[in-house]
Amino acid sequence: MLTRRGWAVAAVAAVAVAMAGWFGARSLNGVVAPAAVALAAGYVQLRRTPRPDLRVEAPEYGFAGDAAEVAVAFDTETPLAGAVELTARGPLALAGDSVETTVTDEPIAFGLELSERGVGAVGPVELRVEDVFGLWTATHRYSIRRDVTVFPRRRRLTDANELAALDRTLGIDGRDRFDQLREYERGDSLRDVHWKTSAKRTDDLVVMEYEADDRRGRIELLAEADPGRADETAEAAASVAGYLLDAGVAVGLTLPSDRIEPGTGPAHRIAVYAALARLSAGTVVDSRRGNPDVAVEGFEGEAVRVAAAGRSVEFARLAGPPAEPAVSPGSERSGRAAVADGGERR
Repeated sequence: MLTRRGWAVAAVAAVAVAMAGWFGARSLNGVVAPAAVALAAGYVQLRRTPRPDLRVEAPEYGFAGDAAEVAVAFDTETPLAGAVELTARGPLALAGDSVETTVTDEPIAFGLELSERGVGAVGPVELRVEDVFGLWTATHRYSIRRDVTVFPRRRRLTDANELAALDRTLGIDGRDRFDQLREYERGDSLRDVHWKTSAKRTDDLVVMEYEADDRRGRIELLAEADPGRADETAEAAASVAGYLLDAGVAVGLTLPSDRIEPGTGPAHRIAVYAALARLSAGTVVDSRRGNPDVAVEGFEGEAVRVAAAGRSVEFARLAGPPAEPAVSPGSERSGRAAVADGGERR
């Protein structure tokens, strides 16, 4: 369709045609011919320009309060002037949802704010391009969607007395025997980083790996909340689960509508945080309740509490500043780009 400039050129040409009837063909040749050529050339350019393929790279997950980035790139043989518009839904907010730029195969970055826990999505993408004269415009819509899971905020547990009692109760007050050094992997605890060895390297961190200790067993964590308390409960449960996982404990998680079997390691940590990102209000039924080692409860009229072996403490007493994330925001971008080569043109 015509742009504002295109309509203006067409209007000037129409006026010139009208004036030609009064003043002769010279007015027609001097104004209408260049306008007609420009309009025709712009139309042909857009019609012959193939619809660019789209690549979108977005984080699969991150923590509430973090900032990430979405990269949008188009496969096009010739640069095109235009605007790119991106949509974000759920607990996600874009720093700017529209960018006017020259569209090439270089990525276009959009700042993404992970405002609160939950599951959101980025997409669709709309590309509006113009011909070289700015007279015609074409719109390409890409029905692409990338889900982004926003984990609850995780806080560092700081009360020494309560933590010592918790460690003794759960039997996690020791460390396994040292086994080997290896390269840092996404999800490893920063407490296991061997800083002296890492300082000698420029490409990556090195972490200490410990021998498995079958005597330690596993910890079952249960979390439930009344309506309006799910966010606080999820934050407390994520903090406690992170603390236990940092200690090398196998953690199982039971929620009103989800269950994660006990495990350790980066992938298990992500699964636990993802389940807590989806935590909704409710109580675990007796048939699924079992005998949890630790219960995180957010009931109406009470502070969120952490209970273990008959001891119960308000989470606010344990909670300190935000913990250093063991899962980097924006992870899983490499090699996980969504590609869209179909869609609508109008």
